[in-house]
Amino acid sequence: MSTADHDLWNRTSPYAILFFLVKIIRILMKNAVQSLAPLFALLVAYQGDLVSKLILGGILLATIIVFGAVLSWLFFRYQIRDDSILIRSGVIKKKQLDIKFSRIQGINTEQNLIYRALGLVTVAFDTAGSSGSEGNLPAVTRSFADALREKISGDDLTTIEDEETLAPTQKLLLKLDWRDMIRIALSDRRALILFAFIAPLMEQLGDRVEEVVESAIQSETLAISQLNVGTGALIIAAIIALIILILMLFSIGAAFLRFHDFEVTLDGRTLRSRGGLLTTHEHSMDLQKIQTLRLQQGIVQVWLKRFTLTARQAISGRKQRSGKVFTIPVVTAEFADKLHPILLAPEAGRLTQNPRSERFQKISPYYMRGRILFLGLVPASLAAALMYGESGPPGLLALLWFPLMSLFAWRSWKRAGYMHDDDEIVCRSGLLGYRTVALLFRKVQRVTITQSRYQRRKNLASLRLFMASGSVRVPYIGHANARLLRDYILYRVESSQQVWH
Repeated sequence: MSTADHDLWNRTSPYAILFFLVKIIRILMKNAVQSLAPLFALLVAYQGDLVSKLILGGILLATIIVFGAVLSWLFFRYQIRDDSILIRSGVIKKKQLDIKFSRIQGINTEQNLIYRALGLVTVAFDTAGSSGSEGNLPAVTRSFADALREKISGDDLTTIEDEETLAPTQKLLLKLDWRDMIRIALSDRRALILFAFIAPLMEQLGDRVEEVVESAIQSETLAISQLNVGTGALIIAAIIALIILILMLFSIGAAFLRFHDFEVTLDGRTLRSRGGLLTTHEHSMDLQKIQTLRLQQGIVQVWLKRFTLTARQAISGRKQRSGKVFTIPVVTAEFADKLHPILLAPEAGRLTQNPRSERFQKISPYYMRGRILFLGLVPASLAAALMYGESGPPGLLALLWFPLMSLFAWRSWKRAGYMHDDDEIVCRSGLLGYRTVALLFRKVQRVTITQSRYQRRKNLASLRLFMASGSVRVPYIGHANARLLRDYILYRVESSQQVWH
């Protein structure tokens, strides 16, 4: 895979056919109706029984997928230049990508079981303004990928063809163990969604258990008194516990598949993560391109006393958030504070992202008024009036919505806050858990101050900081304080000589 001659286009390993095979299958699954319509029409026109049609359809579909993967590999070429990567692809519709090194924000790799045995990886390039990965180099050697990463980062002292092993410079920051896998599984939102489906399932399951018990009574001529209500309740409880156990085992298995041997390392100014049981995922992010640092805690993580730490890069749309995030799935607040000055160096280091710190300044309690009034009292009163006319006094139960929303408003106000120094600001929010967002002033792109009529009367305002990775809001602070903070942030942005991205 020589790149010395810029006029030569290189081809990846034939094992890249596996990459294109999976890619074609994903496209077919995503656009199943449009993609499989011609095949379905052909099977309808084919004379034969259902089994013959299914066998023929499976053979034709497999042939099309394999043939398409082979052609995709044959027409795939790449070229490494001094300042960019050129990628040509496409069988019918030709496509050429010219990815400048300066636009690349992260270099990620994946390695499935077959690639791992062969020493191959798939390299994906994340660029500013792209949705996820803009380009891929499938089935290249690990040494090639490492040399390419060094060349793009600007630290390469040798040519990309040099296969010699360089001395390790990576510093291990974090390594997760089996206990962390369980914590990840317990706090996984997908597991909570699965649990939400248990309730309607249990209702149907209870009816089924009752039918089975009645059938057993009739067939075995047992006395009804031998199976009381308590026995039926124990059977249902055992089934519920078994389903929850199965769901948890699936969730734990998924955590091991994705994060087995997960470790975070620092290689100079590049943050890297690596983990996975069957498929090894490796992600990297340049420290200077981190826009915001988020420490988030869900309801289960509150009990576990753990957080999820994410570093976000520049994005150009809401749909791109998932592809521009470096995630550490489980950390303690103390460990997050150790990483904080490293990830936001050189300015950061004096503030904390621990949401329970007493250094956070509270926002005005008037923050609760609008939520209690418009989200609590008004809806509860209208609902109670309508329901009282139809169902009488039981309709007044709708008034319980008012104290519930009042409690939510109080908790939101209690957990909101902010702190800042000369270089950085940390904003805190939350309802059931916490979220803190840290960012450097010099990376702010725009600052706005808004005031409602009520805020104007109370001399309050809301400050919003716009970044290339989204926005952060500091609500209900003093208007004069908001103006001073806005002017200072704009001064820091204009006076900074460092890059913002």
